[in-house]
Amino acid sequence: MLILYDKTLAKDIVQNCFLTVWERHTQLEPDKSFSSYLYTITRSLIYKETERLILNTRFIETKEHPEELDNHTVESLNASFLEEYINKYIEALPRISRQIFLLKKEEGLSNQEIANQLNITERSVASHHYRTLKYLREKMKEYLISILF
Repeated sequence: MLILYDKTLAKDIVQNCFLTVWERHTQLEPDKSFSSYLYTITRSLIYKETERLILNTRFIETKEHPEELDNHTVESLNASFLEEYINKYIEALPRISRQIFLLKKEEGLSNQEIANQLNITERSVASHHYRTLKYLREKMKEYLISILF
């Protein structure tokens, strides 16, 4: 059992859990346990939040004691924050664009394989992927500018 000691954080996680259920309600399988589904989503959200809090704590500590930093630590922190930043925008994508992007990125599927799996045209897959990459590049520019200035 996972325990959160911050009541506000727990409420946010519960809210995000039900938001996730609502966003994925068309993908629910009635023959599977709904309580297990809720538990899995909640556990995942808690782990992500805990990881984020740990990274934030480490980042604050490194700001307070910069002499203790080495290049590997800085690169590791930057990579973690960058990954979190990108994932935030991937989650904000429309469902089909997010699905196409993740199938390409995580599973390495080709446009044709994705088109067959989602029952859409190969051209549509390419178009969604192109627009998603363009969107993420634009967001990355904003991130890089905010770091530099």
